[in-house]
Amino acid sequence: MPVPVPLGTEDRTARVTLRRPDSWQREDVAQADLRVTGDDVVITVRSRPSDRAIGDENGSLLDRLPGSVDGLLLVGCDVWGTVGAPARLVEYVRPDAGRDDGHEDTDGPGDIVGAHLLFVTGRHRVDVTIERPLARLDDTDDVVFAVLDSVRAVGPVSATSPRELEPLPDAAAPAEITGARLGHEALTTLTSMAGKRWSPTLLRTPGGRALVEAGLVSRFGTVPATTQELLDPWSGDAQPTTLEQHLPDGRVSRLQAWSGTVVDAPDDTVSVVTRLAAERVVAVAAGRLGVGPAWTFPFRTETLRADLLGRRLAGGDDAPDLPAAIGEADPRLARFWAAPWTVSHLRRPGKPRPITIVHADGIGFARVGRTEAGASAFSAESPANVYRSLVRSFLAPAD
Repeated sequence: MPVPVPLGTEDRTARVTLRRPDSWQREDVAQADLRVTGDDVVITVRSRPSDRAIGDENGSLLDRLPGSVDGLLLVGCDVWGTVGAPARLVEYVRPDAGRDDGHEDTDGPGDIVGAHLLFVTGRHRVDVTIERPLARLDDTDDVVFAVLDSVRAVGPVSATSPRELEPLPDAAAPAEITGARLGHEALTTLTSMAGKRWSPTLLRTPGGRALVEAGLVSRFGTVPATTQELLDPWSGDAQPTTLEQHLPDGRVSRLQAWSGTVVDAPDDTVSVVTRLAAERVVAVAAGRLGVGPAWTFPFRTETLRADLLGRRLAGGDDAPDLPAAIGEADPRLARFWAAPWTVSHLRRPGKPRPITIVHADGIGFARVGRTEAGASAFSAESPANVYRSLVRSFLAPAD
């Protein structure tokens, strides 16, 4: 349940009213109808004449947003029903302009997460954008959505909601991680070096020779500072955050992240080892999951037999069909069940249960919940909430 947030001050423009905390300050800017700032949150309201339908306006927004900033990621699009006019909520992440290589050695401000509430009145298009640092997503979510829920259209609204939803763009292609490519033996040799002095005898082992060939150790046995940085998070007993994915073709991939060190194993033959900032890891994981705009509608069915769902999650030749009675009563679940599945497990240090997320190809996401009395919760999940799970997993401080 969202935490109640006190919104004491009402702000009004010619097209919008909204409420926000008293401590946030209204600013006068020439480029906007309204701007409010506070607690690292920036709200901007703009309006312009338009008689276009919400689907057309939203399509234009989704087309131009990714090109507005290199690397911008669309993480969700939903119908928004509280404004009093046809509306959409588009969520995106704008990468840190000060970070150009994805590594941690940067003084940039960090990635920015935005919520763009767009609505049409029949005569005007209105844009309400709320931006804040990605690192503060969890801290500010309650107040941001309380403000969004308070937004109301001012004046007569002649626009009507469309019967059919507009098509949405495909998710961005997954980003590739670049770094040293190591086989099992070389990776084991590298991890064994953490917290220890380099032994020249390792140069004579296949794993040691592979590290030399990869440039992680000199041919004279010197360990460069960049390699030592890779090893630092492994010196203690810190556990990684892991994204483990079971793909429709039977392959299993693992993306593991410690404090700045990442091991990406796209298959069982090779791993890529590098240093990567936590926000870049989130971006890579979002691409692997297929996070992007997708219409999300709830299933009518809230739970499934645990053994039935378990066999479907396992995939392979033993994957069962959805029982006909359930499929007839819940066509959305039936379509989801029939599509190819990528099953992802987010494993977090100190958390006994992984977060299990299913991506049905061409349809969307679902989350596997708790199992009680032989029944497992299974519910449709929006891409934006899947992205939030990644942020909490890879960016949240360890408990």
